[in-house]
This record gives sequence, structure tokens and C-alpha cells, in this order.
Amino acid sequence: ALRLQDAGAFAIVLECVPGNVAKAITDTLEIPTIGIGAGNGTSGQVLVYHDMLGMLSHPHHEEFMPKFCKRYAQVGHAITEGIEQFKREVENGQFPNEEFSPYVMSAKERDLFDALLKKDEDEREKSHDKTATQMKEADEYESLSLYGSLPEK
Repeated sequence: ALRLQDAGAFAIVLECVPGNVAKAITDTLEIPTIGIGAGNGTSGQVLVYHDMLGMLSHPHHEEFMPKFCKRYAQVGHAITEGIEQFKREVENGQFPNEEFSPYVMSAKERDLFDALLKKDEDEREKSHDKTATQMKEADEYESLSLYGSLPEK
């Protein structure tokens, strides 16, 4: 920890460290320490808010809950419900509706916009095709996952 401080670290995170060790490190340093599962002798505390608020509702998450994490709420099921309702409404066309699409153009502006789109339609299509090809060739991860395998080099 002293070497990190001497090297210019502005703070140190102490994770899964016995409390007495974390306190000794904190007392020795001039820079702050942030504890996560390191007792209450550090300069500050942090928890992953997904854990402390119970945001993840999949059953396997309960098995892997960090031992040092205290759950302050259980919002995971409400979040899952909200996301599922959003998905259903988007899929069936209920959202966004007129109420949540407040930005409109006058008829004159819309006609001008449509004319501008028509004017450069060919140029935009060529640009789109070129960019799509460049992105496909440049992104190995996307090439692998979207197109089956990496291109031969």
C-alpha cells in the first residue's frame, strides 16, 4: 500500500480484507482507503448497488451474493416487471404513443424535411452501405457473433 501511495495513487480500494488489516493500512497511509468487505476502519465504504438493493432477481444471484453485502431493499422483481411491461408495450405498439411522442413538425417543416430526404437519398444509401461494410470488417467481436466467424486474413 505504501508503494502504491509513493507511486502516486490518489486512493486505494481494499476488498475482502480482514478489518484489522484494512484499519492498519488506512492508519498508515496519507491517501484515503475505500473498503468493500474490509470492515469499518477504512476512510470510506462502497457496495455494488445492484447487490445492496436486490436489483438482480435471477435465483442464481442469491447463491453468489457477496458475504460482506447487506441488502437494504429487494427491488429486483419490480425492475424485472417494469422491463417486461416496457418490452410488451414496445412489441405490441402501445409505447411510445402520442402522449410520449410530443415532438412534432408543422406541415410546412415536414414537407421541407421530406424533400431534403428525397434529394440526397442515393448519397445516404451509398454512405450507409460503405459504413456498414467498414464496421463489419473492423469489429472482430461483431464479425464473430453476428456473421458466424472471423474473416480470413
